[in-house]
Amino acid sequence: QQWLDCSYTLRGSPEPAKIIQDWVLEMWAYAIASASIGIRHKVMIMQIEPNAYARTQEGFDKYGKEYIFHYTYGIEYKLDGSPQGYNTIGEWSLDKRHYGGAYPPKELDPPPEGANPSTKFLWRAWKDAIDSAQNWPDSNAMGTVGWRREGATDAEIAASPLASKVVGSSWTWAGIKKLTFHSGGKLTTPWGEGKWGVAFKPKGLPECVPPKECLYVDFSAAAHHVSFDLPDSFTSTRIGDGEVVKGERLS
Repeated sequence: QQWLDCSYTLRGSPEPAKIIQDWVLEMWAYAIASASIGIRHKVMIMQIEPNAYARTQEGFDKYGKEYIFHYTYGIEYKLDGSPQGYNTIGEWSLDKRHYGGAYPPKELDPPPEGANPSTKFLWRAWKDAIDSAQNWPDSNAMGTVGWRREGATDAEIAASPLASKVVGSSWTWAGIKKLTFHSGGKLTTPWGEGKWGVAFKPKGLPECVPPKECLYVDFSAAAHHVSFDLPDSFTSTRIGDGEVVKGERLS
C-alpha cells in the first residue's frame, strides 16, 4: 500500500517529473516506500545491458552472473561490423523502438561479422520468439537493415535514374501543398524539414524490387517508402502501419 500511495504522491505533482524521468516515477516510489518501512535489499549484479561496444565473451549467457538481459536501447552497427556510434541508428539496427506501431518482420538479417556475442544472442532470441509463435503477423516494418537514412548525397542522386528526375520537384501530400525534394537529400514539407534518398531493401513493395527504384521520404518522426508514376504522381506507404498516401506533382 505504501508503494501505491507514494506513486500517487509522485504522480500527483508536476515537480517530481521535472527532476527525474517521468517513466521511472513508480520505481522511485518503490525505493522510497521500501525505505520508509525499513525494507533492506541486497544489491546484486542483476542485469547486463550491452550495446555494440560491449566486450562480451562467448558463453556470457551461461557463465555470467547476471540474471537479466536488459535490451532497452538499440544495438547499432555499421555493415562492416564496427559500432555505428552513440545516440544514432546503425546501418544494422536491432531496436525495439522501431516497432511501436507494427510487429517486427519474420525476416531479420543477422548481425554483421564482427558483432559481439551479446548482439548475436539477442538476435537469436528475437528470431526464436518469432519462429516459435503461431501465426506471427505479416508486417510492413523493416527488419534490422534499412533504418539508417541520412539523406542522399548529390552523387547518390545523380547515380539514381529516379532520384535524378525527382530532385528539385514539388508535390502535394494527400492534397496538401507542398513537399519539395531538394539537393543533398533535404526535404521541406508543411510539417517541417525531412530527408529523402533512394530506398534500400524496402519491404513488401513489389513495385520497388530492383531494377525498379523507390525513394524513402522521412519527416515528422515517420518513415515512408514512395513509388512514383512519373511524371505526375506517387504513392507513399508508411513504414509500420502501412498507411497509404497519394501525391501529385506541382512543378
